[in-house]
Amino acid sequence: MSSTRPSMFRAVLHRVEHRMLGPMSAELRHNVWVETVASMLFGLFWATTIGFFPVILRNMGASGDQLSVYVVFQSLGLIFTPFSAALFQRYRIIKVSQVFWYIGRGTLLLVPFVGTNVNAFMVLVGIFWICELVPAPGYVRLLERLYPDNLRGRIMGFVRIGMTAAILTMTPIAGWLLDTFGYAIILPSIAVAGLIANYMFGKLIGNDAPAVREEKHIRPTLGQILAELSRNRPFVIFLILNTIFGCGTLIGAPLYAIVQVSRLQLSYTEVGYLGTLQSVTWLLGNFVWGGLIDKKGPLFVLMISILCAALMPLSFMVATSFWWLVPAFICQGLVFGGFDLGFTNAAIALADRSKLEIYFSALHVVAGIRGIAIPLLTPILMAARVDEFFIFAAGGVMVLLSALLVYRIRMPQPAFA
Repeated sequence: MSSTRPSMFRAVLHRVEHRMLGPMSAELRHNVWVETVASMLFGLFWATTIGFFPVILRNMGASGDQLSVYVVFQSLGLIFTPFSAALFQRYRIIKVSQVFWYIGRGTLLLVPFVGTNVNAFMVLVGIFWICELVPAPGYVRLLERLYPDNLRGRIMGFVRIGMTAAILTMTPIAGWLLDTFGYAIILPSIAVAGLIANYMFGKLIGNDAPAVREEKHIRPTLGQILAELSRNRPFVIFLILNTIFGCGTLIGAPLYAIVQVSRLQLSYTEVGYLGTLQSVTWLLGNFVWGGLIDKKGPLFVLMISILCAALMPLSFMVATSFWWLVPAFICQGLVFGGFDLGFTNAAIALADRSKLEIYFSALHVVAGIRGIAIPLLTPILMAARVDEFFIFAAGGVMVLLSALLVYRIRMPQPAFA
């Protein structure tokens, strides 16, 4: 009897896989399931750490200025993506990525040693964010190599279903665990799941060889990057769109934890409930986004995601209770899935495939500069006695303005035929 259960379980998984993705080669199936398992483990890690970092900091006594620096950390690693792109020209993509992720996630094992020292905790979190984001261009190149164009959207959606299911399951549990046992015990414990996820990522098979052959190991100069971008007007519009969108989402970001903890006085458990709602719509969206990308193209999904994102700052602008934030987190879940898939697939389609690292390095460096400058503008505005209402309103307006630029982008026809 017991021997039939695993085979029945595999049969169900195979049926779900075939229904969502269709027939695949053995190597492609292996990579899909390896990345799905790794993403589920990362989902457990994500739900317990990234979703609670700002609230933990505020409860530790972090000021508005310190929360702004934390938001900067979320973009700081992107500044170093040209460095990682150069590494990917010489070393295997997966191995380089694993080194950074082992270091970054491993820093959370040191949380018990920092006690209630806000600055020391921020140093650990800063190292984590830098190491987590530096390998970003390599991961995009890996997606482009491992998965065919006609399946990439659906496969990315399938993988993210596993990750968001794990986040959905773990988020309310994480809130209760943090309220009950404290971050000093829970964060290093869940870091183990992040490290195992990194180990599983190394089981992917396929072409992860250096991005450029030995004879082409020339790191592009700023002039070369600008010259390449100047030849691709749709990508430049896409870059401007992403910059305006990011400014809109970032300008109010340092205030989110202040609203949740100081104005609304939410507990970790209540923050966990909001995260659960976010995870539900993230999960449900992933059943739809991948297919929509393959049928209607990534810009369609990007547009819907941008419109949903505008509700986040607008809800915080008027929030007077827990319930005012419910619509914001529901829409934010849709954004997490839709913007990620739409952005990545649109960027791959618009870029020159032979120079993906150049294009994504440009995207990430601009995002990094934006992510450093805009959050630091927020405490300046607060010091000038600009009301939170107007800061959130400005964010919502910028997000909506970025949606208008979607109509100016012309996708190359062969990319999503």
